[in-house]
Amino acid sequence: MTKQKNMPRGPMGGHGHGAGMMPGAKAKNFKGSMGRLLRYLGRYKAAVFAVMIFAVGSTCLAIAGPKILGLATDKLAEGIQGMFMGTSSGIDFAYIGKILLGLVALYVASAACSYIQGFIMTGVSMKVTYQLRRDIAKKIQKLPLSYYDKVQSGEVLSHITNDVDAIAQSLNQSITQIITSVTTIIGIMIMMFSISLPMTLVALCIIPVSLGAIMGVVKRSQRYFMAQQEYLGHVNGHIEEMYASHTIVKAFNGEEQSMQEFDQYNNTLYG
Repeated sequence: MTKQKNMPRGPMGGHGHGAGMMPGAKAKNFKGSMGRLLRYLGRYKAAVFAVMIFAVGSTCLAIAGPKILGLATDKLAEGIQGMFMGTSSGIDFAYIGKILLGLVALYVASAACSYIQGFIMTGVSMKVTYQLRRDIAKKIQKLPLSYYDKVQSGEVLSHITNDVDAIAQSLNQSITQIITSVTTIIGIMIMMFSISLPMTLVALCIIPVSLGAIMGVVKRSQRYFMAQQEYLGHVNGHIEEMYASHTIVKAFNGEEQSMQEFDQYNNTLYG
């Protein structure tokens, strides 16, 4: 059974992981696929905007926490120093207690915002996933029968399950991570400049080195990730086809050939 080299374009406009893309190659239509994905998200603009607001709020509250905690630490150190020098009668626990209560309320509010934005974003990603699968099902029904003679049915199922699940996971995590990461960087920079300018400058000098190391790792690991997705489709396709055609495989003594082909795919995926 031969495999088709290029899978027909789906609702996202791209190609499957097992065919139209070689390990380490770039997407053939990345901008087009992202545009279609954004159009899917466009139906939920209000929900995505709410996610952004809650994500920024959660991050800002979490960043402000250490600054407020510093006030309690300063008051505690001031009281201890005053006791040793005889300039004060003791530690002002009432003031410290108020700060700590405010800090607890701050972190509770941050956690609540984080939970709300996660809840909303999960709902959005599941709705987008549902619509993607519906559109893929419509696309499959329109494909010619000759396509199924050239492509394993397991690979088709892999596009519906693994690929769409990967999109859902990315939507659920990436959008909020981008928002919180940008907000965290801006907020921490403001806090660092307000605390110590020299230490902030030292940290800024380290950032380019860290980014260079991260980019080097990502550049080398991307091709392995894409190869993993490709052979995951091959393995799923082979298993589905062998189970569906089990009687025919046994009738023509194809067990050994099937095992060898599976071992080849599985070993490549494992490696």
